[in-house]
Order: sequence, then structure tokens, then C-alpha cells
Amino acid sequence: MKKESKYKIEFLIVMCAFGILGPIIKAINLPSSAIACLRAWISTIVLTIYFVLSKRHISKETLKASIVPLIFCGICMAGDWIGLFESYNYTTVASATVAYYMEPIFVVIGCAIFLKEKIRKKHYICILVAFVGMAMISGIVENGVPKLADLKGVLLAMLGGLFYAGIVLLNKKYLTDVDPVFRTDVQLFVAGIITIPYVCLTEDVSSFSLDTKSVLLLLFLGVVMTAFTYIFYFTNIVRIPTQTAAIFSYGDPVVAVIVSVLFMHEPITIYGIIGAILVIGSAIVGELE
Repeated sequence: MKKESKYKIEFLIVMCAFGILGPIIKAINLPSSAIACLRAWISTIVLTIYFVLSKRHISKETLKASIVPLIFCGICMAGDWIGLFESYNYTTVASATVAYYMEPIFVVIGCAIFLKEKIRKKHYICILVAFVGMAMISGIVENGVPKLADLKGVLLAMLGGLFYAGIVLLNKKYLTDVDPVFRTDVQLFVAGIITIPYVCLTEDVSSFSLDTKSVLLLLFLGVVMTAFTYIFYFTNIVRIPTQTAAIFSYGDPVVAVIVSVLFMHEPITIYGIIGAILVIGSAIVGELE
């Protein structure tokens, strides 16, 4: 029981850490798609070096059994990032955020169907309450539902959420016994390969320029906020109940809102405060026996 609590705490810390990505990405002088690509490659290089220096070993049998799921996980990771980033070009960040954070619901439903995990009714309710809270935080309650013109953006964001659910399902079903460093490294490597053509097709690469601050932030993003946080993420996602992971996933947007208010001086309304309370409250209630 103590070990499971440790895994839950580590997972929650990782999800909350993801909430500070917004200010970091905004401060880097590159398009978000290029940042995603470089993030994948920097973290891949770091993890490969770490894997070799720590003398970890993957047996041929394990490699043969896991390589296909790992490749699909990498494809899902790239689809997750690209779907979310692309959605910002067609709809508001608020609408995209609400659509994307359908993903914990996708995860719970997927695990119930494909992994035959038993999900308690209480957790379904908590996840739905957390989603309502996210809708209030994002501003959709005040601004209304997306117009028809925004539909493409909303669908892209939901597609990103579906890809995220795919990452969780594949890791839980096929990769629980694979070394977490190797598992993370391969998935990021595949995501890096896929994002290269996407960046080349959607951005003017010749116009890219980096200052010293952007380089340092990119290194921090790739090494600390991706390589090492993803190790903890993929290690613990297979060790904790699906409903817990789904609820704790909302730690990311809640922290993002807190950071934006305290450090970026972005306004927050009473709806946002109530939404944060609903998200945090549902996470606490979901974990109470």
C-alpha cells in the first residue's frame, strides 16, 4: 500500500510539473511544432547516453516483444503533440483545452473496454466533475461553446487526446515489464522522427533563429521537463489504477492556470477559481476510500 501511495505521489508531481510548460514554451523563440520536435530529439539523446552509461540491458526477447508497441506509442506521442498544437490554429486555446482534456475520460473508458479494468462509479463521477471544472477554468462557460468555424480545431484537440489515451493503453497492456528508460527513449525517438516532416511542411525552417535564453530553455525543456519527467511518468502510469491516473492528469491544467495567474499576470475569474476547486476536490474525493 505504501508503494502504491509513492507511485501515486510521483505521478501527481509529474503531472503538476507539466503545468509549467506553458511559460517555458512561450519564452522560446520558435514555433510550437519546432519546439516539440527539438524537445523530442534533445530528450532522446540524453536518455540514450544515460541508458548506455548506466549499463542497462534489454534482452533480445524483450526487444522483439516490445518494439512494435513502442513504435505505435511513439506515433501516438507525435499525434498527441501535433493534434494539440495544430488545434490552436483553428480555435481558441480555451476551446482546445476543453476538447483535449477529454483524454482522461478516453483513458478510463479504453481501459475498461480493452484492459477489462473495473472502474468504480465514484471515479466516473469524479472524472466528469473534473472535466466540468476544466471547462470553467478554460473560460468556455463565459465565452460559450465553439462556433461551427471552430469545429476543426476542437476535433484536432480531441484527436490529440485520443492519441494520448493510446499511449496509456499501449503502455499498460504491452510494456509494463519493459525498462522505463528504454521505453521512454524509444517512444521519444519515434516521435522525433515523425515531427521532423511535420515541421518542414508547416513552417519556414530557414527563418528560425535562437538566442541564448531560448537555447538554455530548450535544454531545460528537453533534459529536465521531458527526459526525466517522462521516465517517472511511464514508470508510474503502469503501476497505479487507471481512474487515479485520469483524475491526477488534471493537475497539469490546474497548475498551468495558477502559474499563468501568479507569474504571467493573466486574469482569472470566479469561474476559474470554482473550476480549480472542482478539479482538486474531485481528485481528493476520488482517492478517499
